[in-house]
Amino acid sequence: MNVIYSITISVETFCRLRKSVGFSDLPAEQAKKALERSDFIITAIVDGEVIGMARLIHDGLQVFPMDVIVCPEYQGKGIGRGIMERLMEYIQNMAVGENKIRVSLFTDKPGFYEKFGLKKGTGMLKRIGYDK
Repeated sequence: MNVIYSITISVETFCRLRKSVGFSDLPAEQAKKALERSDFIITAIVDGEVIGMARLIHDGLQVFPMDVIVCPEYQGKGIGRGIMERLMEYIQNMAVGENKIRVSLFTDKPGFYEKFGLKKGTGMLKRIGYDK
């Protein structure tokens, strides 16, 4: 399987990928804002179709990988690893000289992210508008 990686994604594709893994639906305008405010986006493409993605937001110190997604039929084939390797390379390049970077994320699958040096810690989360 030939996987091509890119740094662009449409709102429609973003919403389709989220739906494919059971993430909540987003209004198109909210999805558009989320993508516009992302500092880095990486997508995985197979046979011309975007089948995976991740995006990153940061403030120069704190970095948050978001929406790390691989369509279920492509999971377990190394595509998520490829996405995360590129994401972590981007983050690593931010930590030049004296710069310190803290990577934080929320996940239901911590074992996957431990392969990339992330460790379980404490975190808190409040979801607003998800019960509608």
